Amino acid sequence: MKKLFNKIKKSKEASYKLILTIALPLIITNSSQSLMQFTDRMFLSWYSPEALAACVPAGLLSFTIISFFMGSCGYTAVFVANYFGQKKYARLSVALWQGVLLGVISWLLIIALTPLGRFFISTTNHAPEIKTYELTYFTILALFGGLAVINNALASFFTGQGRTAITMIANIGGNIINVALSYIMIFGKLGLPKMGMAGAAYSTVISGFCVTLFFLYLLFRPVNKKFRLGKLFGFNKAALVRLLRFGVPNGFGMFMDVISFTIFVLFVGNIDSISLAASNIIMTLQTLEFLPLMGLTIAGQILVAQYRGAGKTEVGIKALYNVFKLSLMYEAALFFCFFAFPETILGAFIGAQTPQTQAIYASAIVLLPFLFIFTLGDTVYLTFGDGLRGAGDTKFQMKLMIVCASALMLGSYLIVQVFHGGIVALWTWMCIYGVGTGVLMMWRFLSGKWRNIDITK
Repeated sequence: MKKLFNKIKKSKEASYKLILTIALPLIITNSSQSLMQFTDRMFLSWYSPEALAACVPAGLLSFTIISFFMGSCGYTAVFVANYFGQKKYARLSVALWQGVLLGVISWLLIIALTPLGRFFISTTNHAPEIKTYELTYFTILALFGGLAVINNALASFFTGQGRTAITMIANIGGNIINVALSYIMIFGKLGLPKMGMAGAAYSTVISGFCVTLFFLYLLFRPVNKKFRLGKLFGFNKAALVRLLRFGVPNGFGMFMDVISFTIFVLFVGNIDSISLAASNIIMTLQTLEFLPLMGLTIAGQILVAQYRGAGKTEVGIKALYNVFKLSLMYEAALFFCFFAFPETILGAFIGAQTPQTQAIYASAIVLLPFLFIFTLGDTVYLTFGDGLRGAGDTKFQMKLMIVCASALMLGSYLIVQVFHGGIVALWTWMCIYGVGTGVLMMWRFLSGKWRNIDITK
C-alpha cells in the first residue's frame, strides 16, 4: 500500500488544474439549472399560488420516474471515457449510439408509466385546484421526459472525453430558452394565449428539444470526423448488452437515492409546518454544497474511466484522491461561513420577525450541525461512489443503495409515524444514513475489488 501511495504521489498527471477544467463547466451547468428552476417557480408564483404549490411535487414525481432511465443511459459517459482512454474511437461511437437507442426505448417506457404517476397524484389529499395543476404539469413533463434521457446520452459523447465546456454551453443555452419561453407561455405574451401551468411545462419540453438539436449538430461537425459517427450509427447487440449490464444497476441505484430522499422530505412535512420550513432552509443550503460537489465527483468518475482505459489505474486513483481533497477544502470554507455568519445566512430565508419566523430560525440553527455531518458523509459517498462507477462497480452501488435507501425510508416512517419523533430525531437518522453510505463506499473503493472489473468485455 505504501508503494502504491508513493507511486501516485510522484505522478504529474491528474492535476488539480485538469480536474477543475473538467469540473467547473459541470458546476456552472448545475448552477444554471437551479437558477432556471428558481425563475420558473417565481413566474408560477406570479401566475398563481396554487401553481407554485403544485410544481414542486409534480416536478419531483416526474424526475423520480425518469431518474432510473437517466442513470442507465447516462452511464454511456463511462464507456465513452474508457474507450477514449484506449483511443478506440470506433467502439466509442458504437457505445454512444447504444446509449441513444436505450434513451429512445426508455422514452416509450416512461410514457407507459405516466398513468401510474397520474394515479398517484389523484390519490393525494391535495386541494382540487392544486391537484389539477399537478396532473397537467406532471403529464406533460412525463410524456416528453424521454428527451432529457436522450440528451443525457448525447452529452456523454462530450462529457466522457472531458469536453464538458460543450455540454455547459448546450445546457445554459437550453436554460435561457426555457426561461424566456416560460414567461411568454405562462402569461400569454407575443400573441400567444395564456397557458399558465401547461406553458411552464411546454417551455421545458421545447428547450430540451433545442438542446437535442444542438448536440446532434455538434456531433456531426468536421472536428469529430475521426469518430465516424454517421457510418457507425445503428444497433450493436454486444455493446447494448454491456451498457445494460452496467448501466441498469447504476440507474437503479440513482432511483433508490432519489426516491428515499423524496420520502424523507414527505415525512418531514408530517411533523409540523415549523419543522418543514426549517428543514427546507437546510435543504436549500445543502444545494450550495451539492452542486459544486457533483461537478467535482463526476470529473473524478470521468478521469478514473479514462485512465483505466489507458492502462493507468494508479493515476485514476490519484485523480480521485485529488477530487476528494478539493471537495473537503470546499466543504471547510462553506461551513466556516455557515457557522461564522449563521444570522446573516439563515436570516435571508426568514423575512419579517414574527413568533413563527423566530421558531423557524431557532429550529434551523439546531439543524446546522446535522447539515455539516450529513454533507461530510455525502462528500465521501459521492467521491468514492463516482470512482466506483467510473471503474464499473455499479452492482455494489445498487446493492448498497437498496439496503441503505430502504433503511432511510423505513426509519423515517418509524420515527415520525410510529414513535412521533421530531425534526432532530429525523435528521439524526439522515446523518447516520449519510455517514454510513459514505464509509461503505470508501471501504469498497479501498478494498480494490473493482480492479478486476472490465466494462469493455
